[in-house]
This record gives sequence, C-alpha cells and structure tokens, in this order.
Amino acid sequence: MKAVWQRLSIREQRLLLAVGAFLLAVVVFSLIWQPTRQRLEAVERRHQQQLALAAQLQRAQPRNTSAVVADQPLSLRISESAAAAGLELHQMDADNDLLRLTLSGDAKTLLQWLDRAERDGALVQSLVLEKRDAVLEARVVLR
Repeated sequence: MKAVWQRLSIREQRLLLAVGAFLLAVVVFSLIWQPTRQRLEAVERRHQQQLALAAQLQRAQPRNTSAVVADQPLSLRISESAAAAGLELHQMDADNDLLRLTLSGDAKTLLQWLDRAERDGALVQSLVLEKRDAVLEARVVLR
C-alpha cells in the first residue's frame, strides 16, 4: 500500500487526501451532526409543547382563593367581580351566611361570571335565570 502511495504524484496524493477529508466530513455530518441536531429539535418541540400544556393546566385549575376569602367578605368579592365582569347588580341582600343577588347582563358573560364565582369558593344555593329583552337576568342565592 505504501509503495502504491509513493508511486502517485504529489498532486494525486493531495487530491486523494482532499477527497478523503471530504468523505470524512460527509460521514461526520450524516452520522453525528445531523442526528444530533434532529434530536435537539425534537427535544425543543417537546419542551415547547410541555410549556403550552403547563400554561393550559394553569388556566384550567381553579385559583387558590383562601387568602382572598379570609381578607374580604363574600358580598364585597361578589360585587367587585360582577362590576369587573360588566354585569349590572340590581339588588344584594345579606342574611347570615347567605347572599341574595339580582343581576343582569350578557348571557355568556353572566354564565362565565357564575362559573368563576363558584371556582372562587362561592356555593350556589339557588339560581333562577330569566331572559329579559337582550339580557339575561339571574336571581342567585350564594353561600
């Protein structure tokens, strides 16, 4: 083998070395670099999916309102959240631990507010919904 190499001209030796280096680079790229890069991209995609899933879970879990419950009375929390939701609060009566409300607003907004109030710890004792013109009116007893 050494004799064959020595019989080649310097130009041919350099050309063979260049071809060998090129083939080595192609092998390194296709066997090492490319699969590693593909695995990295797959891991990055999974990480982004897990971040999105974690964000969805965070939004889906009810908020921990034990600190809010201890700080504010139910009537204050309910009136503030109804106002923040854009609902019109017509009447509010408090008896011991019960809170009677009459409020109205857009049907979707009102139902979402009721759901949020329950998630925040209010217990719905009774609920009467009535459609009035373009709005939904709710008479609610909360605990």
